[in-house]
Amino acid sequence: MELEEALAPIYFDNKKKLACIISAMNLIKLLTVESQENIKIFKLIDNFFNILKNQNWIKQFILWELQFLKVIGYDLQLKNLVDQVIVNGEKIYFVKSNNEKKLIPNFLIDIDEHVQDNKILLKGLKLVGDYIDKSILKPNNISFPNSRIEFMNLIK
Repeated sequence: MELEEALAPIYFDNKKKLACIISAMNLIKLLTVESQENIKIFKLIDNFFNILKNQNWIKQFILWELQFLKVIGYDLQLKNLVDQVIVNGEKIYFVKSNNEKKLIPNFLIDIDEHVQDNKILLKGLKLVGDYIDKSILKPNNISFPNSRIEFMNLIK
């Protein structure tokens, strides 16, 4: 097998994007079956490298992760889980559990919303990461990947 085009080296000078690539590939490696053909995963990987070319690539990556989770059978379906309130003319989405309200970044519900604030993007990454850890990794006795933690630390 030969590579048609090596895409990762394009991002060797960009620590955030390189850390994102490592994180995404580790996630795929952890959560997919080795040597099993899956066209949807291959298409997602292709889409992933296209996302890195965009200006709002971090937001797109978070949405990509949710799509990846859906393909492997872990659809989060945030729209069905959230409640909405309007405070000072702004929509706020949250999930209520027991006696805790967890705020959900708006861009995870209103996908067309433009986000430039890294703190909001980091909240989205953390939310998806928590879901991956609690719903997929821990029940399967898999450790949370350090590569994702390193990627999140670079976003701060």
